[in-house]
Parts: sequence; structure tokens; C-alpha cells
Amino acid sequence: MRAVRLIGNEAIEVAEVADPVLQRDTDAIVRVTHTAICGADLLPYHGYTPGFEMGTILGHEFVGVVADAGDALGSLALGARVVNTSMTSDGSCAHCRAGRPTQCESRALFGYSGVYPRLDGGQADLVRVPRADRCLWAVPDGVSSEDAVFVADILPTGFLAVQRAGVGSGDVVAVLGCGPVGLMAVLCAVGTARRVIAVDAIAARRAIAESLGAQAIDPAEAVEAVAAATAGLGADAVIEASGSPAALAASFGLVRPQGVVAVVGAHFEPDFPLNNAVMFEKEITLSFAIGNPGRDRERLLAMIQDGVLRPSAVISDTVPLERAAEAYRAFDAREATKVVLSTEMS
Repeated sequence: MRAVRLIGNEAIEVAEVADPVLQRDTDAIVRVTHTAICGADLLPYHGYTPGFEMGTILGHEFVGVVADAGDALGSLALGARVVNTSMTSDGSCAHCRAGRPTQCESRALFGYSGVYPRLDGGQADLVRVPRADRCLWAVPDGVSSEDAVFVADILPTGFLAVQRAGVGSGDVVAVLGCGPVGLMAVLCAVGTARRVIAVDAIAARRAIAESLGAQAIDPAEAVEAVAAATAGLGADAVIEASGSPAALAASFGLVRPQGVVAVVGAHFEPDFPLNNAVMFEKEITLSFAIGNPGRDRERLLAMIQDGVLRPSAVISDTVPLERAAEAYRAFDAREATKVVLSTEMS
């Protein structure tokens, strides 16, 4: 089969590799049709992931059909169209029992190695899915695969950001960073909040945010725009989706007293200079989240099916799997907002 592998820093190859096989009776083999490139894929791409094993097949967002399965597949039938959850969970550890599957003691992330046990990902013709009864979900009729692929990771992340921020009717919400995750937060906040102010330096991303119903502005205009929308009080909630220290620092100045800063951008700084004086004086709530696809996928798929959400609106490029190296370069350079790789395109 064809597979997208990382073979060195910023070096992607599409190689012919052996087809995956069932290893346990809880496994399934999925024939992938659509798989997306995520910002988290750029961490090993740039060599930022400790212990990452070169040759790992990338990708933790994919949709396809069940091609083979062990005896414990459960209710999913061969031929069913499915979407994965980006991380696996065993369902039996203390975290899983308490409803925290993303903190599962034996979790793995598709397309990763080093920081998690190696689990080859879905940027391939076929992928082995462990614990398939927990990790796969049937895609309803009427939901396109292009929409469904977002349910694997970033749509639940944006959805959880809005929940963690406590966004309510009449609120003003600032979303810092309009990459794919930030745009999912915009998508989920619009319609509930009174106003969503989307902040990004890239004009193409601002245009997408505007098409989703947000007021889109350059970072230099953020303070003035939030003040104008709130009579100087500050945003009721700030969703920091860029993963940059500068955006996180700016969040504390943009949020109102007793407001919430919900962080879904990936942060790994061990020495971030948190301004405790501002946090304490303004009584700010600070929350970090990575999304919970296993919990929220059914609801989100229903919202897509009913036309409430259409995450595929943020796809900028759909390209054949063979062009993965070019797609990674464009995505990394921010020339593409969200890229979906198709195994079905010639």
C-alpha cells in the first residue's frame, strides 16, 4: 500500500509499504478514503517531538470503510464508513472510567511515536485501528467524508474550547489564531455568542472566519476591536488557538475581569511567564483542553447532518495522497489553511 512517512526533518515520502494486519481481536483495518494534515503533524515534521521514530506513518484524522476486523469489532460491520478518534483509549483505566479518555494511561496518538507508543497513522491506503470498538464511529448517511474527517480531532477541539470558555447568549468571544482549530472554535461559537472576533495575521484565514460569521481582524486591531464591542470591559471569553506565547500573553489583556481564557493551541513552553498579578487582579479562569472526540463525535455528526455545522468550509486544498510532500510544505508555509489528502484521486 501507499503510505506517507516522515523520513527526516521536513522530509516526507510516499512509499510502498506492507499492508497492516490484524494483531488482536479488537483491531480493525480501515481502507482510508480521506485523511487530513493537522498542525500537530508539523511538530515531528520539524523535529520537535522527542524520540519520534523516522519511518512512522503520519496522520491522526481519517475517514474510510472497514475492510477487515477481529471478532470483537462490536456493532460496526464490514464495509461501514467510519471516522476515527485521534487518540486511542482502553476504556478500563481510572481516567477512562472517570470519563477522561484523552488522559488514558495507555493512550496512543495515530501517526505518532516517541512521546506516545508508536502507532502508524491514517495517511495511507490502509490503517490498523486498535480498540476499534472505541476508536471508530459510523458516519451517518448525509454526512460527507470531507465533513466527517473533522470529527476525528479538530472539530471536537474547537467545540470543547467553546464549552470550556462558557460561551453563552450575548457574549463577546475573541478567538486568537484562525488556523484550522481556531476556525472550528469560530464555527462552534457563532450562533451562540453575540459577537465572535477572530484574530489572525493571514488575510486568507480572516476571510474564512468572516465567511463563518465572525468579525475578522488583524492582531494589531484586537485591543481596539474588543474594547469597541464591549464598552471597554473586555471579551467575556478568549479562545487561544494559535499556540504562540504572544497570543497567550495577549489573552489576559483582552479578557474581561472574571472572564475565561480557554487554550486549545499547543503549548510546550516550560517557562512561560504567566502574569500572576493580572490573573489574580482580574480573577481570570485559565483552561487548557485538547478535545474529546469520543465523547462529542455523535453530537457533532448529528449537527453536521442537520446542517448546523459545515466544517468542510475551511478546506483550502484536496490533493491526491501522492502529493503529500507538496501538501505538507504548503500547509507549513501557511499557503494552505486545511489540506485533505484523498486516496481516491489519481
